[in-house]
Amino acid sequence: MMKKAFKYLIIGTISILFFVYIFLPFASNYIGWYGYSKWKYRIGTDSIQESKNRHVFVKHLNYKIIDSAGFKNFRFIPYLEKGFKFGKHSSEETQIIQNSLYPYNICYERNLKDSIVLRFTEDSVKKLDSSDVAWGYSKTPYLKDTLTMIIEGPRQPTGLIKIW
Repeated sequence: MMKKAFKYLIIGTISILFFVYIFLPFASNYIGWYGYSKWKYRIGTDSIQESKNRHVFVKHLNYKIIDSAGFKNFRFIPYLEKGFKFGKHSSEETQIIQNSLYPYNICYERNLKDSIVLRFTEDSVKKLDSSDVAWGYSKTPYLKDTLTMIIEGPRQPTGLIKIW
């Protein structure tokens, strides 16, 4: 009787461990990836190195920081890359966007330690071919006009960045 109870205890423990350590992480990843359909949406990189690793980097953009709003060691490097999406089964895959009106992303690398927001001015949004909250999109592999971004800090005045 004790052997039978011990046997069920061992089988139950192994089943629970399998469920917790094997099945739940797999199910979570599956639902997180396929549930959100991450491969369907255009994305951009956060660094020039990642852009180069994905083979989407086009070129560095010129810029001038007019005022960094008093932030120490503020770093900002704008660049242009080809628009892309993740592959269907992996975020490591890169699917370059084909047949798009706006095949290029205007991206920037910056230090993420500062608690700031960077956004295009209303005038710059009008100059862009297309944009969303954080990124600009271009029809051409160059900028047609100078763009301005606003640096907003939590308790500090704003600064400006000119990009061309």
